[in-house]
Amino acid sequence: MLKKENLKYKPRVAVDARPLSYGITGNSRYLAEVLERLLRPDSPLEYYLYSNKPIHPVFNHLIGLTPTFIPSKLPGVLWLNFTIPSWVKKHRIDLFWGTLQLLPAFGLKIPTLVNYHDLNFKSAPETMTTANYWQHKIMSPITLKKADKVLCLSQNTKNDILNFLPELEPKLEVVYPGVQGFGSVSPPEKTLPKNFLFSVGTLEPRKNLNTLVEAYLSLKKEEPNFPYPLVLAGRLGWKSEGLTSLLKEGGLEKDGVYFIENPNDSILGWLYKNCSYFVFPSLHEGFGLPLLEAIRENKPCIVSDIPVFHEVLDEFTDSFVSPKNLEAWKNALSLTGKKGIYGRKPSRNDWSWDSTAKKVENSLVELWKSRKKNS
Repeated sequence: MLKKENLKYKPRVAVDARPLSYGITGNSRYLAEVLERLLRPDSPLEYYLYSNKPIHPVFNHLIGLTPTFIPSKLPGVLWLNFTIPSWVKKHRIDLFWGTLQLLPAFGLKIPTLVNYHDLNFKSAPETMTTANYWQHKIMSPITLKKADKVLCLSQNTKNDILNFLPELEPKLEVVYPGVQGFGSVSPPEKTLPKNFLFSVGTLEPRKNLNTLVEAYLSLKKEEPNFPYPLVLAGRLGWKSEGLTSLLKEGGLEKDGVYFIENPNDSILGWLYKNCSYFVFPSLHEGFGLPLLEAIRENKPCIVSDIPVFHEVLDEFTDSFVSPKNLEAWKNALSLTGKKGIYGRKPSRNDWSWDSTAKKVENSLVELWKSRKKNS
């Protein structure tokens, strides 16, 4: 057996792989894209994936690339705190990578890296379930103080953390996500009109889809000949039962609102390529990965006027709207029908998953080297 002091020894990294059990979301796409680049034969590290739920079929290709463990049916926070430490010890893990903003509160005596997407428990608590709110309110301060390195999804996220815990500045680093093409695309089974407005996201309060749908329906009453239907895509979430029921039953299709549940990459790519405008009405985001996907397809965007979106979008080619202002959304949507379809400026090309993955890998390697120096 190779000793850990041996130069040829590959440090073992435990990865919280729970995002891969969700299907396609921002978190799962981030992790999958990064892992596809980290799980290579010449990697300086060896990765072990842990999840309390089965990996979603769309990510099955990752299972064969590295050891994967589905060891528990415990709820996430209990699994993280009581199951992970024992598996880390059993597999002689050297580093832990927390991908969902949380680390075990105790039981880990190894260096830790954690991704932070947002501080919703402080900035948008009303959008969270009660259980999730208390979980993050209690665990986030512990995690942020305990982590050896924190990767922030945006400068906005870093600023939020510094406003909360300013003493953490030395261990915070902004690492932006990337964007990549969808490859082959195919339309959904549901027949859609040729030109449409498109929005994607989990049906939950933070995505603010109720406001978007209400504004759209109000506009259609005032302008029956408004040319664009509204297509929503995403997975079912929480605190949006009324809208969820209407969308699932197709009750709004007569009014021009369509819903595609949990589309795969092929369908999602088709929706981006064929929409006329991309609409993203979130109340709060750590970054907003769908914006990069829309930019890559050179689609004009209509988005909430929140700080993080200004890190991504061009104010000369995109519309920023006050998130909860129904009339403002209605006016912004109405303008699309008057000015027609146009392309945005060519997108910046430095949103690279290769760059994201390299920064994650470098952070892990640096933590390992620091551990050896301090041991």
